[in-house]
Amino acid sequence: MEANLHLHSRYSDGSLWPAEIAARAAALGLRLVAVTDHDSLGGVPEFLAAAQRLGIEAVAGCEIDCSLPELGYRSELLAYFPGAGDAAAWSQTGAFLRRVARAREERLRLFIERARVVFCRPDLAFEELLARKIGPRPPEQLDRTALSFSKVDLYEYLKALAVVEPGVGYREFRKAYFDSGLIRDGRFHRAAIEEVVAPVHADGGVLVIPHLGHEFDDSPDRMRAELPRLRRLLGRFRELGIEGVELYWYRSEASAALNDLVRHEADKFGFFFTYGSDCHGPGSQKHTLGQFSGDFAGFPGQPPLCNKR
Repeated sequence: MEANLHLHSRYSDGSLWPAEIAARAAALGLRLVAVTDHDSLGGVPEFLAAAQRLGIEAVAGCEIDCSLPELGYRSELLAYFPGAGDAAAWSQTGAFLRRVARAREERLRLFIERARVVFCRPDLAFEELLARKIGPRPPEQLDRTALSFSKVDLYEYLKALAVVEPGVGYREFRKAYFDSGLIRDGRFHRAAIEEVVAPVHADGGVLVIPHLGHEFDDSPDRMRAELPRLRRLLGRFRELGIEGVELYWYRSEASAALNDLVRHEADKFGFFFTYGSDCHGPGSQKHTLGQFSGDFAGFPGQPPLCNKR
């Protein structure tokens, strides 16, 4: 089944609402898709309903920030809930993510306070940023409390107000203002992997390691040189109950080599594999919905089709 299981909507840092993503996925001929917003399941009900209307399969999912300090891992895990149709099916994960969402909003408010000083713009306001994030045509069933805010939201807001020049990309912005400490990151707590595994597994969910190549600067040569670390990561993830590994489009010719290496090593530990392009939609630097997908064999112990036609 041609699948792309790593997509982002406006509930986090994507540019489309979930139903719009479903429509584009159907038009591209994808057969199984998942919206995996950062620390949010808010858009999933809308996405599942839209996919069912369009006759494509969809699975509930999200991407959760986490860390594994012992091995220097500070990234995310993808969580999927095969067969789940509404929020009752992921109640413990949902409660966990709502706490994270509140912390994310508090952090963004602090970012704005600091940005007022850094850019000499006392008019900067969270309420205006929120209105721009939601846009003029939000879904009827918008769950405001499930919106997930990030550094990208501040960047897009400042760019829209011409505080940041149009030619400045997000990475350049992050390096200049966040990495430098001009806008401090605050006390945002990135959960330990164990804190993520517990609620997801309690809800019957499945966890997948995304974009492992990022740990090696998206370089096959570096991954080969650091195979012992890759194996330590895979082994520790398996011990912690992670079941899958994502094959990913790294937006370069290195993708095939990275995925071959990841598949070869992860297969030894008994992982299953998903496919994802990490699409953030039109206007983003990751408009990749139709750029990468794969023949997905299904989730372990679950039927491969999640929405029955």
